[in-house]
Amino acid sequence: MGSQKILIAGPASAQVFLEKLASAVASDEARVDLQFGLASPADAPGWRETQIFVSFGVPCGRTDMDAAPGLTAIVTPSLGYEGIDVDAAHDRGIAFANGRVAENFESVAEAAMLFMLTALYRLRDAEDRLDRGETRTGPPRARMLKGKTVGIIGYGNIAKTLIERLQGWETRILVSNRTKVPPSMALEQTDLDTLLTQSDIVLPLLPLTPETDNLLSRSRLLAMKPGAILINLSRGAIVEESALSDPDVAAHLGTIALDVFVTEPLPLESPLRGLPDRLLTNHEIAHTQENLGALFAMAVANIRAAIAGAEMPTALPAGS
Repeated sequence: MGSQKILIAGPASAQVFLEKLASAVASDEARVDLQFGLASPADAPGWRETQIFVSFGVPCGRTDMDAAPGLTAIVTPSLGYEGIDVDAAHDRGIAFANGRVAENFESVAEAAMLFMLTALYRLRDAEDRLDRGETRTGPPRARMLKGKTVGIIGYGNIAKTLIERLQGWETRILVSNRTKVPPSMALEQTDLDTLLTQSDIVLPLLPLTPETDNLLSRSRLLAMKPGAILINLSRGAIVEESALSDPDVAAHLGTIALDVFVTEPLPLESPLRGLPDRLLTNHEIAHTQENLGALFAMAVANIRAAIAGAEMPTALPAGS
């Protein structure tokens, strides 16, 4: 097989990662073109001749694929792949692989535990009192995780990993999932409405699809247990974001903990910044060193397999 053309594209914020990736896969068998700020891969010079496309947040649809008839593989270093038309790729015989590594699931699960405990133990309040030179007065506001009902929407790898980590905390775990989950002493499967009304902590752990877009609508947020903690580490649009700053919703819920937003980074003028009880991080809380290292190694393995014409380690089968 002759030298293949690889296009690696992503935002300037990922420059260090992508430059390192380009250096790791470039060889006599692979000519790498590195591009930043593309709205579409078809905007890249020589897209028509590209055989392997490595996308870091750059969409690739049917029209893009049609414009590159020699395309054989698409790789994304991340777990999420919104914007990549995987069905279109499979229709054209183009293999697709993402960054499906255990460290990703584990980092998000640990971040969920962090958000739960930070919210329950009112960590930010304690820090603020210390900064103001105050001491605690009145009854404690901190609460234990023990005895709480944790509602998890979805039953993918992150949900399963979080459930593993909750063992020993003496919580009740409710799971809402569109398909039946295997019987387990560790959890109870229920419908979404029941989960929302009974859970002290609610975590959507789902991909963003037409079915999950605005899944947690204003009406569903108001149907949650009063004072419940909402944690979103999945995708911003799964929650009706505008409803979160509604005074009725903000007063009804406890801590609103978000690492993901409809627009990222979160605009400075976003009303979410003014929520009275919030934990906000800019889609980075689960970006651990271990996660990044594993994602990089898997991306290299996938690209090298694509160059060799072999099956990529995390290739998604058709229909997944």
